[in-house]
Amino acid sequence: MKGKSLSSKIIPEGASQGGSAEELVAKLRAQGFRITKIRQSMIEALIAARQPISAPELLDVIAQTHSSVNKTTIYRELDFLADNKILFEIDILDGVKRYELLHPDHHHHHLVCTSCRKIHCVEVPHNDLHALESKIRESHNFTVQSHVLEFFGICGQCN
Repeated sequence: MKGKSLSSKIIPEGASQGGSAEELVAKLRAQGFRITKIRQSMIEALIAARQPISAPELLDVIAQTHSSVNKTTIYRELDFLADNKILFEIDILDGVKRYELLHPDHHHHHLVCTSCRKIHCVEVPHNDLHALESKIRESHNFTVQSHVLEFFGICGQCN
């Protein structure tokens, strides 16, 4: 990869990261799980967020339509959705866990502004990452099972 530049593209803010609510609900139902109103609302809120969202932010969104929502319920549902490969926890090293939906056909990384803390999703070509994983396997006798990649810097609005 030396001398070769990685091309990437920022995923537009309007693009969904995890599939439709119907697809995700169908996946859970196919596994025999009930779809509660809170679970459905959380999936819809995660889709609408279009970027990683914290539990308190999610609670605020859900509370707009479900006045009696409990903070414990939100955390329990986040654990449930993570355990069932519906969402992924993201840590951008600021002490706040954020969550976003997973989609098996869509893998991306993040650009994190260290000034405003805004997170942008960015795609890195798979062949570049596969080449890096192959090099790691050959050089270190290490089989990569997964990876997380965040880039930290200053966004254009803060620059």
